[in-house]
Amino acid sequence: MAYTNSPLVAYTKLSPNHSGQRTHSIDRITPHCVVGQCTAEGLGDWFYKSSTQASSNYGIDKDGRVGLYVEEKNRSWCSSSNANDQRAITIECASDTSEPYAFRDIVYQTLIRLCVDICQRNGKKKLLWLGDKDKTLNYSPAADEMVLTVHRWFANKSCPGNWMYARMGDLASKVTAQLGGADTASATVGTVSTADDAKAIWDRLYAVIGNPYGVAGVMGNMQAESALRSNNLQNVYEKSLGMTDEAYTKAVDDGSYTNFVRDSAGYGLVQWTFWSLKEGLLNYAKATGKSIGDWQMQVDFFLKEMAEDYPAIMSVLKNAATVREASDAVLLKFERPADQGTAVQEKRAAYGQAFFDKYASAAPAETLTSGYYRVRLSWSDSKSQKGAYRILANAKKCADENPGYSVFSPDGTVVYTAPEPVAQTQTVPFRVKVTINDLNIRKGAGTDYAKTGKFTGKGVFTIVEVRSGAGSAAGWGRLKSGAGWISLDYCTVI
Repeated sequence: MAYTNSPLVAYTKLSPNHSGQRTHSIDRITPHCVVGQCTAEGLGDWFYKSSTQASSNYGIDKDGRVGLYVEEKNRSWCSSSNANDQRAITIECASDTSEPYAFRDIVYQTLIRLCVDICQRNGKKKLLWLGDKDKTLNYSPAADEMVLTVHRWFANKSCPGNWMYARMGDLASKVTAQLGGADTASATVGTVSTADDAKAIWDRLYAVIGNPYGVAGVMGNMQAESALRSNNLQNVYEKSLGMTDEAYTKAVDDGSYTNFVRDSAGYGLVQWTFWSLKEGLLNYAKATGKSIGDWQMQVDFFLKEMAEDYPAIMSVLKNAATVREASDAVLLKFERPADQGTAVQEKRAAYGQAFFDKYASAAPAETLTSGYYRVRLSWSDSKSQKGAYRILANAKKCADENPGYSVFSPDGTVVYTAPEPVAQTQTVPFRVKVTINDLNIRKGAGTDYAKTGKFTGKGVFTIVEVRSGAGSAAGWGRLKSGAGWISLDYCTVI
């Protein structure tokens, strides 16, 4: 084929660091993070040095200017993989210097435009993000498809950083939409839930949780577990069972596969694995007459689990003041993967933040300019009203002081429900063992009180007072040291 280069290029300095003409046609794009707010000229100077032993086809600098360093016809040295670089257009993007290596908006918008241009000139109508290394590397793109890959799949690196990694699906969606290759915003192959469904998942979760931070924390974990694919079968079991996601789902639905409950295979949006959880999911699917892979059924079952079996987590989701707080609650107390370290926590929170940035504008305004948030037992029971507020935080506080009450938007939609009061079961003082490293200490009993900026760390602490409050089902304990209050959800009484 005849190779061309992008007309978006604003600066050219061709690097000697390349392998000559490609041995494979272009069917991949690999975005990278530079780890620095570079200029196009500075990046070109760096790649021009033979001692650098690295290059990329394109670079996008901190001001959104596109640099050309290796022509598209040639293989760059960028991804720690000869096989990937032979078929990928590689793009270095200016970023912050520390995790999550965020891009400026102008850089991200230019990346979208450049990917659209690359696809158009190479005859592609869809840009795909499959969200999984094995699936991607074993996937054979159709003639009109381009696939996204990432550097971290080929080397022990964070690249393109958690900020960009969390937006790979969004990049695929936006590019494909501009190419006109799909009638939805999604270009993810083999999924049950499309990008349109992602917004629907957000809305469905939000209708019950009522807190955008909580919803984002859930969806960030779903992204990490399944790439928001509700028919996702854990990769290792695809191999051991000899079934694809689709085949497994069909076999469970039609009854030809009878070991769904006991096979220990992670499945679905949150990768249900333990037998009792999978049994509950299967029974719920049958009761509702839905496929085991139906995303709406799975979301409803997840919410049912939270309300009935994990009330402490649900309380955090409803009252979290940050995405990280909600994400960690789901990660550490529900998902509980083998690796629960700081890097995993940060990655999942970054996924959640991307959803928050995309969808939270649809959440209730923190302050109304017209109408009121009303605190009632039900919307129809106007006589039960405890107050009407312009500021959402004040309405939530009123609901918290009145168990059983909810906050309603001006149109009667529930936006918040107060957690149930905590029963006092311990005689103070008593000692607790904190089981996480970064338990926040707050100035009062609830997530509606400010953080002190300090953490307990793991250890044993003495509690001298217990109060109910937002964000904790087990209640809030006042530390004997006088440092403040901690959520007892993360403590074990000893």
